[in-house]
Amino acid sequence: SDCFLSSTIKAAVLIQRWYRSYMARLEMRRLYSLSIFQSIEYAEEQAQLQLCSFFTFMLDHFAPVNGTDPGSDLTMTELEKTIEVPDAYFGPHLCFPLTAADTDMLLQAFKHRQHLHARYVLQLFHETRKVLQQMPNITHLSTSYAKEITICGDLHGKLDDLLLIFYKNGLPSEANPYIFNGDFVDRGKNSMEILIILFAFFLVYPNHLHLNRGNHEDHIMNLRYGFTKEVMKKYRSYGKAILNLLQDIYSWLPLATIIDNKVLIVHGGISDSTDLKFLNLFQRNKVTMEKFQRKVQHFKHPQIAAFTEQRGTKMGGSNVHHFLPCHPPVVDILWSDPKHQNGCTPNKIRGGGCYFGPDVTARLLERYNLKMLIRSHECKQEGYEICHNGKVTDML
Repeated sequence: SDCFLSSTIKAAVLIQRWYRSYMARLEMRRLYSLSIFQSIEYAEEQAQLQLCSFFTFMLDHFAPVNGTDPGSDLTMTELEKTIEVPDAYFGPHLCFPLTAADTDMLLQAFKHRQHLHARYVLQLFHETRKVLQQMPNITHLSTSYAKEITICGDLHGKLDDLLLIFYKNGLPSEANPYIFNGDFVDRGKNSMEILIILFAFFLVYPNHLHLNRGNHEDHIMNLRYGFTKEVMKKYRSYGKAILNLLQDIYSWLPLATIIDNKVLIVHGGISDSTDLKFLNLFQRNKVTMEKFQRKVQHFKHPQIAAFTEQRGTKMGGSNVHHFLPCHPPVVDILWSDPKHQNGCTPNKIRGGGCYFGPDVTARLLERYNLKMLIRSHECKQEGYEICHNGKVTDML
C-alpha cells in the first residue's frame, strides 16, 4: 500500500506540474497576444494622427471656406420636404420631442437588425447637436439623488455589448444615470446604431445620460477604423450629410465629467500641464491649432499664451502648434495613457498625448481637491486595472 500511495503522490505531483506548465504557457500566450494587439493598434493610431495632422493643416491653410455643409444647414422643415420616408419602410418612426417609448422602440428595432431611416437619423442628430451646444466643456454631476452613476468605457460599435449593459444594469433613467466615456464608434459593425441609441436616450434624459468625447470621435479616425464605410454602406446618398453633421457633433461633445467634486472622468488621461479651469476657457468646437492661436491673440490671455508656449516646447517644438489636430490640452485629455514611473513624457507609441506618472496624477488631484481619476482608452486584460496607488482606474 505504501508503494501504491507513493506512486499516487508522484502521479499527482506530475499532473500538477503539467497543469501549471500548461497554464503558464497559456498566460504567456495571452500576454504576448495582448502586447502584439496593442503594438499594431498603437502603430495604426500613430500613423492616423500623422495623417490627421497633415490634412488638418491642409484644410486650415489651403481649402476654400465658401462651401456648404449638406447636413448642418438643413432645417427640420427642409428635411421633411427633401427626404421622404417610403411606404415600404417598416423600421421605427420617430416623433420629436422623443419619449422613453421611442428609445424602447429603437432598441427593439435594432435587436431585429432594422435600420433607422435617414430622415429620422438627421433629425435626431440635429436635435442632439442643439442640446450639446448648451453644455459646458466639463460636466459636473452629483449622486445625491440617484446614489450611484454607471460609467461605461469604449463601446467601439459593439451593439451587443451595449444591450448587455442595459440588460444587466437597467436602461438609463432619472433613477439610473449613465456616463459613456467616448469611443462609441469604429471597429464594430453597429456604430450607427450605438450613436442613435445613445443620442436618443440623451435627448430623453439630458441630465441623466452623459457623453464624453473619445479620440475616435473624429472624422479622420473614422476613415481608417471603419465608421465612415459603415455610414456610407447603410445610408448611401445621405451618408455624406450624416457624416458632416456628425463631425460637428463630435466637436460639441464634453471633454470631461466630474462627480461630486471628487471623481474626474476623461477618455484618455492628463498631463503635467492639464488645467481644468483652462479647459473651460475655449470653445471646444474650435479645435484646430490655427484657430486656437488666433483666439489667443484676440483675447491676449497671458495664462493661455504661456500654456501654449509651454506645451509646444514639451511636445517637440513650435511645429506642434501647426500640425496637431487639436490644441495640446485636448490631445492630452483624449490620447494620454498612465505609466508606472513618475513624470510626464510624450506618448511616442500613440503619436499624441503623453504618458503621465503617479506624481502627475497626485498633483492634479490635490490641486483640485479630487480623489480619483477614471479613464478608458486602453484594452485591459482583466477588463479593468487600478494604478497610481489606487488613484487611477482604467476600464475597458
